[in-house]
Amino acid sequence: MNKKVKLIALDMDGTTFNSKREITEHTKQTIAQAIRQGITVFPATGRPRSFLPQELMDIPGIRYASTSNGASIVDLTQEEPLFEELIDAKLMPAIIQKIRDLPVIIELFYHGACYCDRSTLPTAEKLLEQTPVLRKGQAPEIYEDGIFDRLIFDPFPVEKVHLIFSDLDLRKEIMEFYQNEGILDVTSAFLGNLELTSKTAQKGGALRKLAAHLGAAPEETMAIGDSFNDLDMLRAAGTAVAMGNAEPIVKETADFITKSNDEDGVAYAIEKFAL
Repeated sequence: MNKKVKLIALDMDGTTFNSKREITEHTKQTIAQAIRQGITVFPATGRPRSFLPQELMDIPGIRYASTSNGASIVDLTQEEPLFEELIDAKLMPAIIQKIRDLPVIIELFYHGACYCDRSTLPTAEKLLEQTPVLRKGQAPEIYEDGIFDRLIFDPFPVEKVHLIFSDLDLRKEIMEFYQNEGILDVTSAFLGNLELTSKTAQKGGALRKLAAHLGAAPEETMAIGDSFNDLDMLRAAGTAVAMGNAEPIVKETADFITKSNDEDGVAYAIEKFAL
């Protein structure tokens, strides 16, 4: 068993959270034990900073987080990010013009929060009835007027563009468009969503940067995940762990398949490889 793990990256939804969107007491205690033993444990999530789950943040010693699929790495004791890999401002006008009139939920992650143009609220309310997206414990989106126009006429960089679809054929069309264009990283966390980030923003890159920042060698890192947006992180980790409920390709990529998120799979893996 590998007792040299110094840094553990944890995906949140479908991994650290069970299907009730809760972190069990056993998982919390195991994470806390790892931290007490000198291991750095951090969330590696597609969420922005403002959506980091409080029940995880309440575990003593959680100091770092990789947010928005690695677009922002934060030291939670500081206001400003340690590292950022943002979508270039000059790309934003074309992105907004492509997506603004689509029948999808459009969320823009920047400054550590989730913003939506107020003009999309009717569409969002309608689609959420068709595509339930639960965010237990997360902060609400921030609706503002004119975000799309600002990004077209006075663009600024963003961490992530998050799209939620009820029409899976449309999702496939948009996914293939951006994959073929090749200027953004395109990934997904669940069947109805797409996540667009800078080509240089991935969970794996964030793991490597934080490891270098903390002086941990690649072989001393561990990552646990379940979905497509965890693949890069698992490939970067010294010990790659897939959840028992993970997508087949995630299991194929991993060194080890732990129990499911409803069976304390995160705790099981940490106990096996790090404690």
